[in-house]
Amino acid sequence: MPGPERSVLHVLPHPGGGGETYVDLLSAMPGYRFERACLAPSPTPSPSDLGRGVVEIMRRARRHQLIHVHGEVASGLCLPLLRTRPSVVTFHGLNLVRRATGARRLAAALNLRAVVRAANRTICVSESEHDQLVRAIGSGAARRAVVIRNGVRSPAHNGETERAGARGILGIGESEVAGIWVGSLEAHKDPLTAVQAAQRAAITLLVVGGGSLRPQVERAANKHIRLLGQRSDIPRLLAAADLYVLTSRREGLSLSLLEAMAHGLAPIVTDLPENLEAIGDAGICVRPDADSVAAAMRRLAEDADERDDLGARASQRVSRLFDAEAMAWRTRALYDDVLTSGRAS
Repeated sequence: MPGPERSVLHVLPHPGGGGETYVDLLSAMPGYRFERACLAPSPTPSPSDLGRGVVEIMRRARRHQLIHVHGEVASGLCLPLLRTRPSVVTFHGLNLVRRATGARRLAAALNLRAVVRAANRTICVSESEHDQLVRAIGSGAARRAVVIRNGVRSPAHNGETERAGARGILGIGESEVAGIWVGSLEAHKDPLTAVQAAQRAAITLLVVGGGSLRPQVERAANKHIRLLGQRSDIPRLLAAADLYVLTSRREGLSLSLLEAMAHGLAPIVTDLPENLEAIGDAGICVRPDADSVAAAMRRLAEDADERDDLGARASQRVSRLFDAEAMAWRTRALYDDVLTSGRAS
């Protein structure tokens, strides 16, 4: 008979975003039950918000056998917990150390080193992230870091009926080429470049998400841009599209990109190492400017055969390399190892 479930507290920086999706993908893991706690109520918390959040996390951690913390900042704030409890950290892109310069970058690298040293194990969600970690703190300090690539579930395809229904609701014509952009409307995701590129390429672009740049995106949008806001029906929206656009200036291994690829959409991505690792030869990589993105959009809009070929390759690549079940099983094995071996010296 199976033993009792072990409990894991997932500590997230704030509600929403890729961290929540990541935990959702792990939630069916056998032998474990999850709870979630957020350090702050929003992505821009006050110091008092963070102080209350840390105290609450410390209190709730006592009820759990394993602590899994997500992100550099959250992990730094939870250092005492990482040192004293069985713990795992996932960074999700190393955005803090990547965007900092000078003394701030040194401080971010020191924080990374302290976090990796304190936690039993550290998960990098891509080979590119692991390389970045080694560059930041050295191979010796990163010896307990492992790569478990992000994964997504295989979509349930309903074929042309699903596509026609979704396009009909959105008012997209049968022969119209439509792209889709999914993410938070924030500077590092750079939605304005995608909007400007779609206007120059004269193709329809579905923009899905919310954030501080929404007013600027609304001002920049024309008849080709459909601002859809936050949505819970992403698979249906992906079914309506022909290509996927990712214009991020910084990125982990994007779950929204992998999901679009799994749905058979031809991806256009900016030239970040993580994006290249995701698409391989199953997409188009461009410089992060509107002209380059627009040229790729026009290319795929005018060549249905290339669109279909890239979409098929993208779907096959995700099923081969970025499967959610494989991600969950590898994470479960790591949890088992941490709880069996106890605190690392």
